[in-house]
Amino acid sequence: MLSPRINGVAGRLSRQQILEALINPGKELSPGFGMVSIDLKNGQSVSGILQGENDITIAVKRGNVGDTVIRKEDVLKRTNSPSSMPNMSQLLTKREIRDLVSYLATLKEDEMVRQQEAKTNVHGE
Repeated sequence: MLSPRINGVAGRLSRQQILEALINPGKELSPGFGMVSIDLKNGQSVSGILQGENDITIAVKRGNVGDTVIRKEDVLKRTNSPSSMPNMSQLLTKREIRDLVSYLATLKEDEMVRQQEAKTNVHGE
């Protein structure tokens, strides 16, 4: 099963967003990991993997075709597929969730980036 990397999660999400992701994992889709179905005002439908989103557009990957970029103003209905990650409030106590959020909030830097930078500093001098 694929999932977004947790390395550097605190650099991307606030503590509140981390908590929300744990107790309502399907609320926000991480680009490249969630399926979305979009009904357009012109009667067409687009389904695929969410690649990115901003205030104006949604990018969806459909098979081997490049990203389909959809203007949000053209969207009639959007449905995010349920996340395969379970709701952690059904598996962990409140204290365990609090401890997990505290731990994840310490992961501010992507470890792989830090290691690569350390190698560059050692070998690049």
